[in-house]
Amino acid sequence: MTTKPYRVLCLDGGGIRGLYTATVLQQMAVRVARMNGKNHEGRLDLGANFDLIVGTSTGSILATALAAGVALEDVTHLYRGNAISIFQRPMPLQDGCFSTKLRTLGWIVHNLFTPANVSTPLRTALLSVLKEETLEQMYKRRKIAICIPTIDAASQKAWVFKTPHGARLTRDNNYKLIDVCMASAAAPVFFPMHAVKSPNTGVTAPHLFVDGGLWGNNPVLVGLVEALEFSAPGQKIEILSVGTCAGNKAKTLESADASRGSWQWRGGSDIVTLSLEAQASVYPYLASKIVQAMSDRVSLHRLIEPHVSGDESKHLALDANDNKSLDVLEMLGQRATDLNISALTNSPQSSAEHAMVLEMFSNLNRLKDEQQ
Repeated sequence: MTTKPYRVLCLDGGGIRGLYTATVLQQMAVRVARMNGKNHEGRLDLGANFDLIVGTSTGSILATALAAGVALEDVTHLYRGNAISIFQRPMPLQDGCFSTKLRTLGWIVHNLFTPANVSTPLRTALLSVLKEETLEQMYKRRKIAICIPTIDAASQKAWVFKTPHGARLTRDNNYKLIDVCMASAAAPVFFPMHAVKSPNTGVTAPHLFVDGGLWGNNPVLVGLVEALEFSAPGQKIEILSVGTCAGNKAKTLESADASRGSWQWRGGSDIVTLSLEAQASVYPYLASKIVQAMSDRVSLHRLIEPHVSGDESKHLALDANDNKSLDVLEMLGQRATDLNISALTNSPQSSAEHAMVLEMFSNLNRLKDEQQ
């Protein structure tokens, strides 16, 4: 039996809030490097410390980038530098003002027959960091497995893109990393479904994919099941789960709210958000119960998310593209880093689980400036 653990990183969806996740991961890696006395703390290869990386929607971009050996600094730049072009028509930030309600009505009417954004700018941004590489090519080069949840719109069934990290996994070999990410991030109302022609010989009909966040926004159960199948018999499994900091989405509701129409659901955008956030809250609980029953083999840790004020919460929309919102996401990521480093290193309850998480961010090599 191998003594090396099978390590899994699971990354939630959440639109532009992926900037928060990228900031947390990058800052955690920097802080641990400093603690360990490393003379390098930039462009660290965090992905190499994991056997499997699972990500949904915006998490798919982070997961794929980490697996491919893209520096988190480049991913952060992708979010900050392309937010305005990717989210061309963001939903007005909800501040309760009458003028905002009017602008929201205009947003809904404008998007009655088309999604709010076209997907070309997202593809261009992804191309800059992921190139034209396929799942198989990336796996052969890096030996890091990925699983990316999405939905096959025609069959209305879940579809998980996978690298060929098992002999039976060949279906997705020739799909490009760019298409995998765009399929998982095709959130209804916000983006069109992602159409991609099957790269497999003999198939000409295109596939249409919808955001995997509608069923697996927190993909921790996907990661757990995959690890149980592909880890060695008896091998210890260690899972780190990272969210996108949804903030406080709770609302004061009255009886009249039970009869919401399309206006109250903001053209359906709030239904998408409700689905994403509900999963993010329940899946960690379900996974923790499974892990408790397998505590001799599986360890699971979810990074702490910071307290978010009411004013900050309004900047945590899926498509908020203004500089203030992006600054809030980065500040929350740094705040989360402080909380987690403190909990992992300065707590009287420090445990093997804490040591596990610190080890995941330790001994990282520095990436070269360009993907090989």
